Amino acid sequence: MNMLEDQFKIKEMTVRNRLVLPPLTTNYGSENGYITPENLRFYKARSRQMGIVIVEAAAVSPEGRIIPGGIGLWEDGQIQGLAELVRIIKAEGARAVIQINHAGAKAWPFETIHSWIAPSDIACRLGVTAKPASLSEIKSVIQAFVEAAARAKKAGFDGVEIHGAHLYLLSQFLSPLTNLRTDHYGGSIENRAALAVEVTSAVREKLGPDYPIFFRLNALENLQGGMTPDDAVAIGKLLAQAGVDVLDLSLAVQGTWNEEEGGKILITSSAYSKDDLPGGVVDLAARFRTECGLPVIAVGMLGSKSVAQQALAAGADLVAIGRQMISDPDTAAKILSGRDDQILECDACQACFASIGNGKPLQCKQNKNLPD
Repeated sequence: MNMLEDQFKIKEMTVRNRLVLPPLTTNYGSENGYITPENLRFYKARSRQMGIVIVEAAAVSPEGRIIPGGIGLWEDGQIQGLAELVRIIKAEGARAVIQINHAGAKAWPFETIHSWIAPSDIACRLGVTAKPASLSEIKSVIQAFVEAAARAKKAGFDGVEIHGAHLYLLSQFLSPLTNLRTDHYGGSIENRAALAVEVTSAVREKLGPDYPIFFRLNALENLQGGMTPDDAVAIGKLLAQAGVDVLDLSLAVQGTWNEEEGGKILITSSAYSKDDLPGGVVDLAARFRTECGLPVIAVGMLGSKSVAQQALAAGADLVAIGRQMISDPDTAAKILSGRDDQILECDACQACFASIGNGKPLQCKQNKNLPD
């Protein structure tokens, strides 16, 4: 049986253990998407003993940011700060990967932008008007992902992760809830996956055959009419053919349709509550691994040695520990050394999600010393 302490290899990249810091939105970046000292402190504290650190979603265009202090990869000037971040992460012994994203209809409502591209006119955030993307805009999005990935490689990252989960732009195209198109990019699973596949193929061509590409995918959407595990597995197979090396599985935990002036808004969340049991997508990991033929990262309140080890036993190759690492940045070290009893446990109070949702820097009820 694989153990948390075991090394793992992705292409030519050797990872020292099976623990992953998933992309955690911090809102510590500058208003122009540059790395700040707060970003550096946050990741330095959380790179110790981690196998892989996946840096939070870097927007591929200014209008594609999740939050106002989101970091970016849309211009060359952002490379220098990210290169320093890579240096800090690697100095702690972890592998550095960065997630690239366009938030689409879930982008932050900047006053200078009046509408946000999406597959269809389904609103996903208050104050944001979703505008169905034209074919030329879709081509521009693909090119933006390619250029962002190239900048990530130039900054020294060991890999990139394409964000196709949590109902951001690529995920909006994948989901039957938000994609009502009747052209090549809508309808069947293959058509809904077309943009994600085209982005992946173009990024693979740009980065070459040996550079690791991760893809974050909703394994399911706990919403009526949402993407099912069968849908997600079919999409995972297409992504594998397009050049993805690792599937980072997540899910839409919950969602509601809110009645607002002018129509309905789909509000979704990937946040687990206090009432949720550990496990998340663990029970689906083996299926994705077998049917898609790719290594799998599992997530879902796995911040103790027992549940993390159980995730590996259930079929995951790597285990992501997110909010627990906000609460206690030494969680990974304590897990690996058998000191679970010393972990300052996250109590799923949602303070982190609430602060980010309000456009404020990341906050935590348990950890008053953030960004450390």
